Amino acid sequence: MCDFFFFGYFLWLLLNVREVRKWLPLNIVLMWILVVCALFSLSNSINPYYGLFTIHKMIRGAVLYWITVNILKSKDDFTTVINALAFSVIFQGVIVFYAKYIVKTVVVRSVGTFPHPNSLAMYLNLILPTLLCMILVSKSKKQTLYYSFALVLGMIAIVFTKSRGGLIIMLGGLFMAAGISTMLKVSFQKLRILFLGLVVVSILGSLAAPKIIQRFQKAPKESAETRHYFNSAARAMADDYFWGIGINSYSYSLANTEYYWYVYPDVEDDDREAFRDPDNARAVSRLGNCHHIYLLWASECGWISMYIFILLIALFMLVNSYLILYTRKMPFYNAIVIGLLCGFTTLHLQGFLEWVYRQTQVYYLFHFLSGVVVSIFVQRKNLQLNNKNIIIETKSLEISSESPSLKRKFFEGRMIRKESNIE
Repeated sequence: MCDFFFFGYFLWLLLNVREVRKWLPLNIVLMWILVVCALFSLSNSINPYYGLFTIHKMIRGAVLYWITVNILKSKDDFTTVINALAFSVIFQGVIVFYAKYIVKTVVVRSVGTFPHPNSLAMYLNLILPTLLCMILVSKSKKQTLYYSFALVLGMIAIVFTKSRGGLIIMLGGLFMAAGISTMLKVSFQKLRILFLGLVVVSILGSLAAPKIIQRFQKAPKESAETRHYFNSAARAMADDYFWGIGINSYSYSLANTEYYWYVYPDVEDDDREAFRDPDNARAVSRLGNCHHIYLLWASECGWISMYIFILLIALFMLVNSYLILYTRKMPFYNAIVIGLLCGFTTLHLQGFLEWVYRQTQVYYLFHFLSGVVVSIFVQRKNLQLNNKNIIIETKSLEISSESPSLKRKFFEGRMIRKESNIE
């Protein structure tokens, strides 16, 4: 179904070129440069076929971003986007509760429909700050209840993932969103909602505190050490190959080349051959992917690709920050850009601990939400008109001229602003 809408919108835009507002939106060129870098990196890959899937995903992500920039044109479109994001959070929350309490297939850490708990936490953290910001400015009780239900359910789902980074970053993102929104404009509605939210968070926190504390206390030290080893191997790969060791090839290269010993520096040279025996369980205990997204880019596509990726992120963040100031008198759009800035911040902070950005669902969500931000930026000069539904009412007036026999008709126009549900 998603592919149907994806290709449907893409084909519609290509057949109706007048509807395309921006052929080269912000960062689209950098996205395609990263695709080229990934193609070059295949020349060093042990198994180039592994990289084709990621390159295909990168191309689709760039196209999804381009479609989003050009397809969103009205306030109703953006409202639909927020409602859909809220529904996706509710869907994941329902799946988490269903798996944990109904069928009881999850005992320790919830994953929703994702392959790993950290992936679910990061996916939700991208969305939750925007829902909070919409709650703070909403004038519709139905929408406030809908977004509040999604927000609470999403927070509970993240608690059930028991992701240490996800929990801390969730709180940081929500506090950041509340702080920026309140700082730009203080209102009784915001203070009331934040007070109620603090009460809810305190209650949920007190109930979940024992397991959360236990999760932090029992975190294995080997996990932090292994991350350090992964990073060392990634730096070595980036130093050895200008284009890296091949997109989507880090874990395979780590397991099948001499980079393997970067994650086992404690094994003596004389013992290496015996240690790497397939029957030795410890020989594969530290294998995996680099948990530092920036170093992962460097290892697989070279240092130059990492710098391009950082530039791409920086440009998105700068535009987002500019829009927060530009839309400060348009609460609806201001809430969206504040929430997305906080969501992006959580993603990029988690990038120092996880490679979750590359996982398919999060990758597509990031490109879609980036398209939302840039779509607002492209049509920023028309936002004030879109933010107010203008109705022109006319009535004819008959005004006598100097000659009694002649009359002239004039039209007096009155502009009436129709109050929106979300100001």
